[in-house]
Amino acid sequence: MELERGIHQMAHGRQPFGLPSPNVYLVQGARAAMLIDSGYDEDDDHAARMDYIRQAGGPPVMGVLVTHRHRDHAGGAVRLTRDTGAPILAHRDDRDAIEQERFQGEAYVDEELQGGETFDLGGLTLEVIHAPGHTMGSVAVLARERHALLSADTVLGVSTTLVRPGEGDLRLYVQSVAALREFEPRVIYPGHGGPVLDPVARMEELIEHRRQREEQVLSQLALGPCTVLQIRDALYTDIPETRLAIAAEQVQSHLDKLLAENRVATGDGVYALK
Repeated sequence: MELERGIHQMAHGRQPFGLPSPNVYLVQGARAAMLIDSGYDEDDDHAARMDYIRQAGGPPVMGVLVTHRHRDHAGGAVRLTRDTGAPILAHRDDRDAIEQERFQGEAYVDEELQGGETFDLGGLTLEVIHAPGHTMGSVAVLARERHALLSADTVLGVSTTLVRPGEGDLRLYVQSVAALREFEPRVIYPGHGGPVLDPVARMEELIEHRRQREEQVLSQLALGPCTVLQIRDALYTDIPETRLAIAAEQVQSHLDKLLAENRVATGDGVYALK
Protein backbone atom coordinates (compact mmCIF):
# COMPACT_ATOMS: atom_id res chain seq x y z
CA MET A 1 0.00 0.00 0.00
CA GLU A 2 1.07 3.59 -0.54
CA LEU A 3 1.49 5.14 2.91
CA GLU A 4 2.13 8.59 1.54
CA ARG A 5 3.17 9.91 -1.85
CA GLY A 6 6.08 7.82 -3.08
CA ILE A 7 6.47 5.65 0.05
CA HIS A 8 4.99 2.17 -0.36
CA GLN A 9 4.82 -0.63 2.21
CA MET A 10 4.85 -4.32 1.27
CA ALA A 11 4.35 -6.81 4.11
CA HIS A 12 4.53 -10.50 3.22
CA GLY A 13 5.55 -13.77 4.80
CA ARG A 14 5.92 -15.39 8.16
CA GLN A 15 5.47 -13.55 11.44
CA PRO A 16 8.71 -13.90 13.43
CA PHE A 17 8.32 -14.14 17.21
CA GLY A 18 4.68 -13.15 16.86
CA LEU A 19 5.50 -9.85 15.13
CA PRO A 20 3.68 -8.77 11.97
CA SER A 21 5.26 -9.86 8.69
CA PRO A 22 8.42 -7.93 7.75
CA ASN A 23 7.96 -4.71 5.81
CA VAL A 24 9.70 -3.97 2.54
CA TYR A 25 9.48 -0.33 1.48
CA LEU A 26 9.54 1.04 -2.05
CA VAL A 27 10.55 4.71 -1.86
CA GLN A 28 10.12 6.66 -5.10
CA GLY A 29 11.35 10.07 -6.15
CA ALA A 30 11.00 11.73 -9.53
CA ARG A 31 14.11 10.06 -11.02
CA ALA A 32 14.82 6.90 -9.05
CA ALA A 33 13.49 4.54 -6.41
CA MET A 34 15.05 2.60 -3.54
CA LEU A 35 13.93 -0.65 -1.94
CA ILE A 36 14.45 -0.70 1.81
CA ASP A 37 14.85 -4.32 2.95
CA SER A 38 13.88 -7.45 1.05
CA GLY A 39 11.80 -9.74 3.26
CA TYR A 40 12.16 -13.50 3.41
CA ASP A 41 13.68 -15.59 0.65
CA GLU A 42 10.39 -17.29 -0.24
CA ASP A 43 8.87 -17.84 -3.69
CA ASP A 44 5.40 -16.49 -2.89
CA ASP A 45 6.71 -13.50 -0.95
CA HIS A 46 9.08 -12.50 -3.74
CA ALA A 47 6.42 -12.90 -6.41
CA ALA A 48 4.02 -10.69 -4.45
CA ARG A 49 6.67 -8.01 -4.01
CA MET A 50 7.62 -7.99 -7.68
CA ASP A 51 3.94 -7.83 -8.70
CA TYR A 52 3.48 -4.78 -6.48
CA ILE A 53 6.63 -3.08 -7.81
CA ARG A 54 5.47 -3.57 -11.39
CA GLN A 55 1.97 -2.31 -10.64
CA ALA A 56 3.30 0.73 -8.78
CA GLY A 57 5.31 1.73 -11.82
CA GLY A 58 7.49 4.78 -11.45
CA PRO A 59 11.23 5.31 -11.91
CA PRO A 60 13.84 2.52 -11.91
CA VAL A 61 15.07 1.00 -8.67
CA MET A 62 18.61 2.20 -7.93
CA GLY A 63 19.30 -0.08 -4.97
CA VAL A 64 18.15 -2.75 -2.54
CA LEU A 65 19.21 -1.31 0.81
CA VAL A 66 19.34 -4.03 3.48
CA THR A 67 18.98 -2.56 6.97
CA HIS A 68 20.50 -5.49 8.87
CA ARG A 69 21.52 -9.14 8.80
CA HIS A 70 18.34 -10.96 9.84
CA ARG A 71 16.63 -13.27 7.37
CA ASP A 72 13.28 -11.48 7.46
CA HIS A 73 15.02 -8.33 6.19
CA ALA A 74 18.00 -9.56 4.16
CA GLY A 75 16.86 -12.97 2.92
CA GLY A 76 15.16 -11.91 -0.30
CA ALA A 77 17.77 -9.41 -1.49
CA VAL A 78 19.41 -11.62 -4.12
CA ARG A 79 16.08 -12.34 -5.81
CA LEU A 80 15.21 -8.65 -5.83
CA THR A 81 18.53 -7.60 -7.29
CA ARG A 82 18.25 -10.23 -10.00
CA ASP A 83 14.78 -9.09 -11.01
CA THR A 84 15.34 -5.33 -10.74
CA GLY A 85 19.00 -5.11 -11.75
CA ALA A 86 19.64 -2.91 -8.71
CA PRO A 87 22.73 -3.41 -6.51
CA ILE A 88 22.56 -4.59 -2.89
CA LEU A 89 23.69 -2.10 -0.24
CA ALA A 90 24.42 -2.99 3.39
CA HIS A 91 26.42 -1.63 6.30
CA ARG A 92 29.99 -2.86 6.48
CA ASP A 93 29.51 -4.18 10.05
CA ASP A 94 26.79 -6.59 8.90
CA ARG A 95 28.11 -7.37 5.43
CA ASP A 96 29.98 -10.55 6.35
CA ALA A 97 27.05 -11.89 8.37
CA ILE A 98 24.61 -11.14 5.56
CA GLU A 99 26.73 -12.89 2.96
CA GLN A 100 27.51 -15.89 5.16
CA GLU A 101 24.07 -16.34 6.72
CA ARG A 102 21.80 -15.29 3.84
CA PHE A 103 23.79 -15.67 0.61
CA GLN A 104 25.65 -18.96 1.29
CA GLY A 105 28.96 -17.14 1.43
CA GLU A 106 28.58 -15.44 -1.95
CA ALA A 107 29.77 -11.82 -2.19
CA TYR A 108 26.48 -10.35 -3.35
CA VAL A 109 26.69 -7.07 -1.42
CA ASP A 110 27.70 -4.51 -4.04
CA GLU A 111 28.16 -1.43 -1.86
CA GLU A 112 29.22 -1.12 1.76
CA LEU A 113 27.60 1.60 3.81
CA GLN A 114 29.06 3.27 6.87
CA GLY A 115 26.34 5.79 7.66
CA GLY A 116 26.00 9.31 6.37
CA GLU A 117 25.46 8.39 2.73
CA THR A 118 22.71 10.23 0.87
CA PHE A 119 20.77 9.20 -2.22
CA ASP A 120 18.98 11.77 -4.36
CA LEU A 121 15.89 10.12 -5.83
CA GLY A 122 14.71 13.37 -7.41
CA GLY A 123 12.86 15.64 -5.02
CA LEU A 124 13.38 13.13 -2.21
CA THR A 125 16.67 12.56 -0.40
CA LEU A 126 17.40 9.41 1.59
CA GLU A 127 20.02 9.62 4.34
CA VAL A 128 21.54 6.46 5.82
CA ILE A 129 21.95 6.52 9.62
CA HIS A 130 24.10 3.89 11.32
CA ALA A 131 22.06 2.72 14.31
CA PRO A 132 23.94 -0.18 15.92
CA GLY A 133 22.39 -2.18 18.72
CA HIS A 134 19.80 -4.59 17.34
CA THR A 135 22.74 -5.77 15.23
CA MET A 136 26.09 -4.07 14.91
CA GLY A 137 25.42 -3.04 11.32
CA SER A 138 21.80 -1.95 11.68
CA VAL A 139 20.86 1.20 9.79
CA ALA A 140 17.84 3.47 9.61
CA VAL A 141 16.93 5.62 6.61
CA LEU A 142 15.63 9.18 6.83
CA ALA A 143 13.50 10.58 4.00
CA ARG A 144 14.65 14.13 4.65
CA GLU A 145 12.03 16.19 2.86
CA ARG A 146 9.23 14.18 4.47
CA HIS A 147 10.74 13.98 7.97
CA ALA A 148 9.92 10.26 7.74
CA LEU A 149 12.20 7.70 9.40
CA LEU A 150 12.38 4.14 8.14
CA SER A 151 13.65 2.59 11.34
CA ALA A 152 13.83 -1.13 10.48
CA ASP A 153 13.87 -3.07 13.78
CA THR A 154 15.55 -0.38 15.86
CA VAL A 155 12.18 1.23 16.63
CA LEU A 156 9.01 -0.85 16.48
CA GLY A 157 5.54 0.27 17.41
CA VAL A 158 4.19 -3.20 18.19
CA SER A 159 6.93 -4.52 20.45
CA THR A 160 10.28 -3.84 22.02
CA THR A 161 13.35 -4.81 20.00
CA LEU A 162 15.29 -8.02 20.50
CA VAL A 163 18.97 -7.46 21.29
CA ARG A 164 20.80 -10.76 21.16
CA PRO A 165 24.24 -11.33 22.70
CA GLY A 166 26.76 -11.85 19.93
CA GLU A 167 24.65 -10.02 17.37
CA GLY A 168 23.97 -6.67 19.00
CA ASP A 169 24.81 -4.47 21.95
CA LEU A 170 22.26 -3.07 24.37
CA ARG A 171 24.38 -0.07 25.34
CA LEU A 172 24.69 0.93 21.69
CA TYR A 173 21.02 0.20 21.11
CA VAL A 174 19.90 2.73 23.72
CA GLN A 175 22.35 5.27 22.30
CA SER A 176 21.01 4.68 18.79
CA VAL A 177 17.39 5.19 19.80
CA ALA A 178 18.38 8.40 21.59
CA ALA A 179 20.25 9.59 18.47
CA LEU A 180 17.29 8.84 16.20
CA ARG A 181 15.04 10.77 18.58
CA GLU A 182 17.11 13.88 17.91
CA PHE A 183 15.96 13.89 14.26
CA GLU A 184 12.42 14.55 15.55
CA PRO A 185 10.74 12.62 12.72
CA ARG A 186 7.14 13.29 11.82
CA VAL A 187 6.44 9.58 11.39
CA ILE A 188 8.30 6.28 11.70
CA TYR A 189 7.85 3.46 9.22
CA PRO A 190 9.17 0.42 11.12
CA GLY A 191 10.44 -2.98 10.09
CA HIS A 192 7.26 -4.66 11.32
CA GLY A 193 3.76 -3.27 11.74
CA GLY A 194 2.14 -0.01 10.78
CA PRO A 195 3.36 3.58 11.00
CA VAL A 196 4.35 5.01 14.37
CA LEU A 197 2.55 8.36 14.52
CA ASP A 198 4.02 9.57 17.83
CA PRO A 199 7.66 8.76 17.09
CA VAL A 200 9.46 10.88 19.69
CA ALA A 201 7.19 9.65 22.48
CA ARG A 202 7.63 6.06 21.32
CA MET A 203 11.42 6.35 21.33
CA GLU A 204 11.37 7.86 24.80
CA GLU A 205 9.15 4.98 25.90
CA LEU A 206 11.63 2.43 24.54
CA ILE A 207 14.56 4.09 26.31
CA GLU A 208 12.61 4.18 29.56
CA HIS A 209 11.66 0.52 29.19
CA ARG A 210 15.34 -0.45 28.97
CA ARG A 211 16.18 1.74 31.97
CA GLN A 212 13.46 0.11 34.05
CA ARG A 213 14.54 -3.39 33.03
CA GLU A 214 18.11 -2.57 33.99
CA GLU A 215 16.94 -1.38 37.40
CA GLN A 216 15.07 -4.67 37.83
CA VAL A 217 18.22 -6.63 37.02
CA LEU A 218 20.23 -4.56 39.48
CA SER A 219 17.56 -5.03 42.16
CA GLN A 220 17.80 -8.80 41.78
CA LEU A 221 21.57 -8.67 42.06
CA ALA A 222 21.22 -6.51 45.19
CA LEU A 223 19.58 -9.54 46.83
CA GLY A 224 22.66 -11.63 46.13
CA PRO A 225 24.63 -13.24 43.30
CA CYS A 226 22.45 -14.71 40.53
CA THR A 227 22.65 -16.67 37.31
CA VAL A 228 21.01 -15.49 34.10
CA LEU A 229 18.20 -18.01 34.52
CA GLN A 230 17.55 -16.98 38.11
CA ILE A 231 17.20 -13.34 37.05
CA ARG A 232 15.01 -14.32 34.09
CA ASP A 233 12.66 -16.38 36.27
CA ALA A 234 12.35 -13.53 38.75
CA LEU A 235 11.61 -10.87 36.13
CA TYR A 236 9.64 -12.73 33.45
CA THR A 237 6.86 -14.41 35.38
CA ASP A 238 3.99 -14.26 32.88
CA ILE A 239 5.43 -15.17 29.48
CA PRO A 240 4.79 -18.38 27.52
CA GLU A 241 7.38 -21.12 27.68
CA THR A 242 8.23 -20.59 24.02
CA ARG A 243 9.65 -17.14 24.85
CA LEU A 244 11.76 -18.12 27.85
CA ALA A 245 14.93 -18.52 25.77
CA ILE A 246 14.47 -15.03 24.29
CA ALA A 247 13.92 -13.62 27.78
CA ALA A 248 17.19 -15.18 28.93
CA GLU A 249 18.97 -13.54 26.01
CA GLN A 250 17.61 -10.16 27.01
CA VAL A 251 18.81 -10.64 30.58
CA GLN A 252 22.24 -11.60 29.22
CA SER A 253 22.30 -8.45 27.07
CA HIS A 254 21.58 -6.31 30.12
CA LEU A 255 24.30 -8.08 32.09
CA ASP A 256 26.78 -7.61 29.23
CA LYS A 257 26.01 -3.88 29.28
CA LEU A 258 26.56 -3.73 33.05
CA LEU A 259 29.80 -5.70 32.71
CA ALA A 260 31.06 -3.25 30.07
CA GLU A 261 30.22 -0.40 32.44
CA ASN A 262 32.10 -2.17 35.27
CA ARG A 263 28.99 -2.25 37.43
CA VAL A 264 28.83 -6.02 37.87
CA ALA A 265 31.29 -8.89 38.01
CA THR A 266 30.95 -12.50 36.96
CA GLY A 267 32.56 -15.87 37.52
CA ASP A 268 31.38 -19.41 36.73
CA GLY A 269 28.15 -18.06 35.24
CA VAL A 270 27.17 -16.17 38.41
CA TYR A 271 26.77 -12.38 38.43
CA ALA A 272 27.15 -10.01 41.35
CA LEU A 273 27.22 -6.28 41.99
CA LYS A 274 30.64 -4.66 42.25
